[in-house]
Amino acid sequence: MKFTLDKKILSGFILCSFVLLFVAIISFQNSERFLNNNNMVNHTQEVLYELEQIMVYAVEAETGARGFVITGQEDYLAPYSNSRLNLTDHLDKAKRLTSDNAAQQKILHALEDLIKNHVEHLNLCIAYRRQDLAKAVALIATGESRRMLNDIRATIGNSKQIEQGLLLTRKQVADEDARRFTLLFVVLLLIIVGVLVIVYAIIRTNLRALRRAESEALARNQSLAASSDLVKSMQGNKELPELGRAIINHLVTHLDIPIGAVYSAEKNGMSLKLIGSHAMGKKELTTVQFGEGTVGQAAAERQVILLHDIKPHYFNVSTTFGQVRPRQILTVPFIFEDRVVGVAELGSLGDFSARDKEYVNLVSDSIAIAIVSSQVREEAKALLEETQRQAEEMEAQQYELRQVNEELHGKTELLEKSEAELIVQQEELQQQNIELEEKANLLEEQKEKLESAKNEIELKAREIEITSKYKSEFLANMSHELRTPLNSILILAQLLSENKNDTLGEKEIEYARNIHNSGNDLLNLINEILDLSKVESGKMQLEIEEVETAQIAEGLASMFTEVARNKSIGFNIQFNSSDVPAVMATDRQRVDQILRNLLSNAFKFTPKGGAITVRVDRPLSDVVFRNKSLNTAASVISFSVSDTGIGIPKDKREIIFEAFQQADGSTKRQYGGTGLGLSISRELAYALGGEIHLSSEEGKGSTFTLYLPVKFDPGTVSLSEKQVEVKKKEVHAEPPRAHVKSYDVNVIDDRSNIQENDRVILIIEDDETFAKVLLSLVRERRYKGVIASQGNTGISFARHYKPDAILLDMKLPVMDGSQVLSQIKNDPELRHIPVQIISAHDRKKETLALGAFDYMKKPVSSVDLQKAFDKIEAFKSKKLKKLLIVEDDRQQNKAIRELIGNGDVKSFSAYSGNEAQEILVSESFDCIIVDLGLPDMSGFELLEKIRANEKLNKIPIIVYTGKDLEKEDNTRLGKLADTVVLKTVNSHERLLDETILFLHRVESKLPKEKQTIIRKLHRSDEVLKDKTILLVDDDIRNIYSLTNALEEEGIRCLTAENGKTAIEMLNKNPSVDLVLMDIMMPVMDGFETTVEIRKIEAFRKLPIIALTAKAMKGDKEKCLSVGMSDYVSKPVNMAQLLSLMRVWLYSNNS
Repeated sequence: MKFTLDKKILSGFILCSFVLLFVAIISFQNSERFLNNNNMVNHTQEVLYELEQIMVYAVEAETGARGFVITGQEDYLAPYSNSRLNLTDHLDKAKRLTSDNAAQQKILHALEDLIKNHVEHLNLCIAYRRQDLAKAVALIATGESRRMLNDIRATIGNSKQIEQGLLLTRKQVADEDARRFTLLFVVLLLIIVGVLVIVYAIIRTNLRALRRAESEALARNQSLAASSDLVKSMQGNKELPELGRAIINHLVTHLDIPIGAVYSAEKNGMSLKLIGSHAMGKKELTTVQFGEGTVGQAAAERQVILLHDIKPHYFNVSTTFGQVRPRQILTVPFIFEDRVVGVAELGSLGDFSARDKEYVNLVSDSIAIAIVSSQVREEAKALLEETQRQAEEMEAQQYELRQVNEELHGKTELLEKSEAELIVQQEELQQQNIELEEKANLLEEQKEKLESAKNEIELKAREIEITSKYKSEFLANMSHELRTPLNSILILAQLLSENKNDTLGEKEIEYARNIHNSGNDLLNLINEILDLSKVESGKMQLEIEEVETAQIAEGLASMFTEVARNKSIGFNIQFNSSDVPAVMATDRQRVDQILRNLLSNAFKFTPKGGAITVRVDRPLSDVVFRNKSLNTAASVISFSVSDTGIGIPKDKREIIFEAFQQADGSTKRQYGGTGLGLSISRELAYALGGEIHLSSEEGKGSTFTLYLPVKFDPGTVSLSEKQVEVKKKEVHAEPPRAHVKSYDVNVIDDRSNIQENDRVILIIEDDETFAKVLLSLVRERRYKGVIASQGNTGISFARHYKPDAILLDMKLPVMDGSQVLSQIKNDPELRHIPVQIISAHDRKKETLALGAFDYMKKPVSSVDLQKAFDKIEAFKSKKLKKLLIVEDDRQQNKAIRELIGNGDVKSFSAYSGNEAQEILVSESFDCIIVDLGLPDMSGFELLEKIRANEKLNKIPIIVYTGKDLEKEDNTRLGKLADTVVLKTVNSHERLLDETILFLHRVESKLPKEKQTIIRKLHRSDEVLKDKTILLVDDDIRNIYSLTNALEEEGIRCLTAENGKTAIEMLNKNPSVDLVLMDIMMPVMDGFETTVEIRKIEAFRKLPIIALTAKAMKGDKEKCLSVGMSDYVSKPVNMAQLLSLMRVWLYSNNS
């Protein structure tokens, strides 16, 4: 910038020469400073520009080298070579410009080393590419080049920071000089006003020029920085759509425009495809031909097109409020090596500035290179996939050709061998033809004889088949005719024995029980006959499963222990656990059936005072087996049943295994029975791959031994080999077994020593070690202990022994502890017994709500167990239970006291929350009844205070309220109360039942009317109550007995005597909930009726349960196949039928 300020001052102010001279000197000095400062600013801008150019050419070199590595075309190396030369030039310029700055020189020397390393790395990539593409790609994949470029960028950034710091410092200095200069002129204003005005004007002009220069430099820097950002966003292996989005997003952001789109050229070079757009509407063109529209025209002409005055329908910006029309549209082609590779169309709401156009032109080359790189990558990927596919096809074809070639070679060899053999065979055949002619006549005669014999065999087979069919039909019909009346007998006898209305005396109830027991005996006889028939005809179905041998022994112990006690017979089970396999594969039901038959016979023929022993072991080495399955089995197990009964004579030992045969078959025989048990047992044993051996001495006893393979294979059983071997050895001659573990129940617990007034505790625990610990503690407390290892056994023992308390584990085999607890608390004779839970599972809330006395979580110490026994004894010794009734309505409070009181409960009344708290402090209670509507506080507040008190939080709480409870209320009560009873018409029955449960009251000691209330409550079944059942049966006896039994459960019964009537009844009563269908009926049987019912849309899902007395193989499958829901055989077990009805009614309602 040139100044002539001294001449202007001298010519304008001659009269003030001295003053002007002074001002001139000052002005000259300031002008020199401004000029120097301006020069330094320009110098800084030059340095920044050179640094930016270094970065641009470093990126261009990277792009060129990568392009060559990807494509292998030498043309890509031109920009690379050019960039290398430019890098050196611009670096030298930068060093020259900063020669006076030691820090910058140090940075630029470091930058020179980085660029040198980067160039060497790129040269190595290019050299590898010329040798091996994979090696070059691997080198690039290491990311070393990117890291170097990042280091260069960081170094340039450091240098820029220094220059920008210098620029800021110089600007500050200039500003300070200007301020001093202005101040000086203000002081001299009175003297040289005119001079100051002129100088001020000159200075102002210079400052404007300086700012303009700064602005232009800043704009250039911004453009360069933006282009660098664009290059970065386009880097990487981006596919065209991703690349298009990156390009258009950058352009609309940098140019501050609302709309735009980017197209890439297709392979045909005649069309463009949309790869990215911003704020475009649904009408955007995805494909544009060259010459079509502004996009196609720009591509065809390779010229930038700028449109003004855009029509409304042409190009709009889409927003949620509508569409906005752009003011200008700029269409820019991207050209690479004289070929259009893409086009960008950009819309602005204002005018595109010259700087915008310049920027788009600046980045167009970089965008073109990026689009070409992406296209090349996609082509290379497609070619690679095609090459791989073709290689796989060629490999498959080569494999097929090799196979065909090997087959042809083999066939050639076979043909050569066959040719030689045929020559030899031809000669032999000539000789054999002569012999065959002689034999042909003989064969013709034999053929006629065989044909005659074959006809006779077929005739016999047809006769046998017809006989078998008649036999099966006879058994089915006989089963039906026997079961049908038996069904009525059993149901009516059971109803009478239950005496629900208390109308029969003890003698009549005993008669009804005898009728029911006799009916069951008759049913067992029918079942035995059918079992024998099934086995003999080969129609017996076996269900093979993994069975624990110890469970078989335990099952026998629980089943026959009571029988032995009643008959005063010693009963012992010996289990050789060291030698017997823990698990065997067999049909558990059939094995149990065999052993039950053998034990039933043993108890029948063993007199009082005798002994019976069951031994589970391996067979002796000298045992000879007839059954092939046992001889081929890898391992065999034996179950022997020995008794000290009457024994079996030698001449009767074989016939006892025949059907309907006994050792004593005379009319004066002492022992009853059908003689089917051993016959069925023998057949079942052979069906399971085993056999039964017998050894006996008359007058001393018998031993029946069942041998079974440990792993049963049905394919090894041959039913034609069924024979029974009778052992010659006597019982006493069998040697003793070593290492035998005894399951003698008399040793394990005290069940055989319990007297009438003994105190008994039942331990239901499957852990044998822990059960023994509990048993020893029970004995220390002078109780008798009985152990049950299964849930179902525990319930049986509870009903038999009526213990004073029960120790219950939760995780038990057969039946879970919660089920055991539920059954005990629902049994009127057992529910008063305190049940102490000792379990490893945290189910305290659940069990206490079911009525448990207390809960302890394993592991427990002996101190904890002693405390539990102390608590049980304290409770048992406490004759008077205390109940607190918190109810503000005095009449209801009194009514509850009268309902619950019976001399064994002392009731306390509280009419407010505060009164209840005072009573709780002074008295200890066994149960609390709380109404939620209290005058001084809510019931929830009172409950929370009780639960927060450690001395009170274990007292069972029954909420008795008439308040409509919201979901949140129910959730809160679930945590605070043990149970909730809503006040309704019959809610007093439920309240009485809950207090009996939590106070552990003995139901039999309650007044008669209260006992009746409780029994009625427990008999009610909400699932069955008020349901409508259609009973279809042609036998009036069945209809009568079933109707009475079902009506006892609150069920409404409709009846029909045949299938046709049943369909008519259903159409008249579409609200029927379930159908009980007999099978054998006149007019239309059960199968046909079910098929017709299922054709009616309204009854497609109606539950239909078959009731049949046929009970033959395939009946159940046929019932289900025609559309019946389930199957029950006659005579009907009412508990089973009601359980099945509950399942189907509940499922149907759900």
